[in-house]
Order: sequence, then C-alpha cells, then structure tokens
Amino acid sequence: MGLAISERAIHVIEFVKGKGGLELGQFGTREIPLGVIEEGYVHDKSAVTDTLRSLQKELSMEFVNASLPEEKAYLFKTELPKAGITDIRQAIELRLEENAPISATDAIFDYAVMPDLPNIDHFDINVSVLPKKVVSVYLEIIKSAGLKPASLNIGAAAVSRAIIPRGDLGTFLVVNVGKISTGLSIISRGVVQFNLTIPVGGDALTVAIEKHFSVDTKTALKIKEEKGFVKNRENMQLFFSLMNTVSSIKDEIGKLFTYWQTHLNLAGANGKKIDKIILCGRDACLAGFDEYLSMTMKVPVEVANVWQNVFSRDDYTPAISFLDSLDYASAIGLALPQEN
Repeated sequence: MGLAISERAIHVIEFVKGKGGLELGQFGTREIPLGVIEEGYVHDKSAVTDTLRSLQKELSMEFVNASLPEEKAYLFKTELPKAGITDIRQAIELRLEENAPISATDAIFDYAVMPDLPNIDHFDINVSVLPKKVVSVYLEIIKSAGLKPASLNIGAAAVSRAIIPRGDLGTFLVVNVGKISTGLSIISRGVVQFNLTIPVGGDALTVAIEKHFSVDTKTALKIKEEKGFVKNRENMQLFFSLMNTVSSIKDEIGKLFTYWQTHLNLAGANGKKIDKIILCGRDACLAGFDEYLSMTMKVPVEVANVWQNVFSRDDYTPAISFLDSLDYASAIGLALPQEN
C-alpha cells in the first residue's frame, strides 16, 4: 500500500488486480493536528503513530511503500564517466559532501540514472539525500504503528510517478498545493531535478476568504467548497478576491521557472524548456487558477490526472472523487507496482 505522510494528513491507497488490469483497492485518510509535523520535522511522534495506527486497524495494512518529507531532502545532479566506473553508489558517496550540506556518515541517499542522450560518454545521475535522523524518525513511526516498510521515497518523486505519463521524458513544473504549504518540482527526463516548498497553501486561501467576507472558518470553508471549484462568472469573483494569496504562489513559480530556464547544467547548457505546468492538490483546482498561471507564465497549464498510470477513467470509475483524488497523488505514486 502507498502511505503518504504530510504535515496535515495521512493518505493510504492500494491497487488490486482486476479483470482489465489494476483497480482501486482499499484507501483512507486521516487528518493530523496542526503543529504535529512542521516542515517535515515531527514534533509529536506519538500523535502521528496513533493516527497511523487507526488507519492500520481500519484497513488491515501490513507492508507499505512510504513517503519521506521533501522539505528535508537535498537533490543534486552529477555526471559519471561510462568508462571505468565499477560502483556507481560508491562514486556518488565520494561526492555527497561537496553537493549537500550534510556529512556522508550522517546521510542516506538514493540515485536515479537518467535515460541516455545521444553521443554522450557519461551517465547523468540525479541524487536524493536525507539526514539519517530524519529517516530514522519516520521509520520509527511506521514500525510503531505495526507496519512493515517495504520502501521509502521522497514525496515529490512519488507525485511525479503518478501524474507524469509513463515514459514521457519531457520537462514539467509540478505545483502541488497542500493545506499549509505548496511543493514546486521540476520533472525532466522522468526524474525530479529540482524541488522546493513554499509556506503558502490551501489554508491561506481559507483565511483570505474569512477576511474578505468577514466570516468564520467553517463558513469560509463552505464558500470555498461551493464556489471555489466551480467555474462560472459569479465564482470567478471569488478568485479575484484571493488574488494576493494566489499571486504569492505565482511569484514563487515564476522565480523557479526563470531559474530553470536560465541556469546552466553541468555541460554548460541552459535547462530544457518547460513544456507544461501541472497542478495537483485539491486547492490547486480553484476556479481561475489554471487560466491565471497559463496567462502569466505563457505555458500550457493543466490539472493532473492522478490515475493515468493506473487505469483509464473511460474504462474504470474509482470510488474517490476527482477533487479528492488530487490529494492522493503521492500515495498513488507510492502504491504503483515497480514495473509501472
């Protein structure tokens, strides 16, 4: 089962074999109280364990592929010559400290060899590094809840596995809007090349509605649900009332967009042109957000299809609504079979 742990929620999902291929099996979610996890750091391990244990009992979970906080991860790209390399992992370990602000003895890392480009004599390798103490905390939580971790993966990589079409080596900017933060990732050649987290999310939109309409949180959430996700002229006014909050997200997207398009890679070439911006997370579906980004960034923008690497919605209808499915992206990517 795919197990995604974020600052405000836990999402779990599994897939089972059906007659026509994979189908949705068990799934569930639990909210995590505000402040229990902040920027990937767990302040209250017992609270997370208890929340996870309730899901474990409900769904009879055992083996899980779990997420690790992308906020605590360091990503870098390196090149290794194709000739003379006998141990890629050892060669990367020797380069850890010059590329990540953590000693090799205190780090856990994994890597992905990107698909070959024509006429090159080296491997392009993307490396993900996390502090051992961070990984240890999440392992402790998972095991204390009675679960057996089969694998661990950074959340951004899991999301990309769900929403980027299998085999597509294009370059995409993924905007994953959570409740209290938004993850921005550059996916190119099938690998997360860059990732950052900004402290603005769906809760900030709710607060903006509270202030604009002078209502309490419960009423603001109701307004957001009833008007925020339905596109019509009347509801577009709600979007414009949230412009300050939305603009802060757009500005960070713009900075990352510019950085990627202009920075030099190891070969001295600029980053590949971003083909598309993909929106993920329920609050990313705010009516008008996609048009606004497309107009300001001059790039096509679309809302993610989190099921595309699992099944066709023309042939199978999952028991999770479209909006809710956008919050399951990380869990879906984690639950996908390795051969997928």
